[in-house]
Amino acid sequence: MRLMGVHRARRSGTRLLGFTLVEVLVVLLLVAVTVGFVAVNLGADERAALREEATRLAAGLEQAQDEAIMTGAALAWRGAAEGYHYLRRSADGDWTPLDENAFRPCQLPPAVRLVDIEVGGVKVVAGGLVVLSPSALSGPLRVVLAAGSERAAVEVGASTQVFFGNGV
Repeated sequence: MRLMGVHRARRSGTRLLGFTLVEVLVVLLLVAVTVGFVAVNLGADERAALREEATRLAAGLEQAQDEAIMTGAALAWRGAAEGYHYLRRSADGDWTPLDENAFRPCQLPPAVRLVDIEVGGVKVVAGGLVVLSPSALSGPLRVVLAAGSERAAVEVGASTQVFFGNGV
């Protein structure tokens, strides 16, 4: 008698229970196809998140630079692996975090990390302050974001550009 893929046979008074090789192969094939779809979708989500965050960062830095020029007052930007925020110098000379619409602190998605900051070719340590003065930066600002093996570089100078690729 055969019940749902389980075979029973009598051989010398013992019972053998199990699945056929074809049934096992079909299950393995289904698992492999499912894992393949999940892996492809996760990679696409990471790339989309990286692209979105790099574009958001570029727009924010450009707007902060414009704000500094228009108001004649310096703003600052501080980046760390998990996010970044903008600051303004208060009357007593301390840098205080901004919480205005465009300059709210930004928490990066779990898949995206800030991996490198340079101003004029000089590395800035994570958490270091980058001052966006009314006159100009001391050199082009370059911020590199990563998601898995994908990279995106945001460059702010005379113009703002975003570059994508592994060689960034």
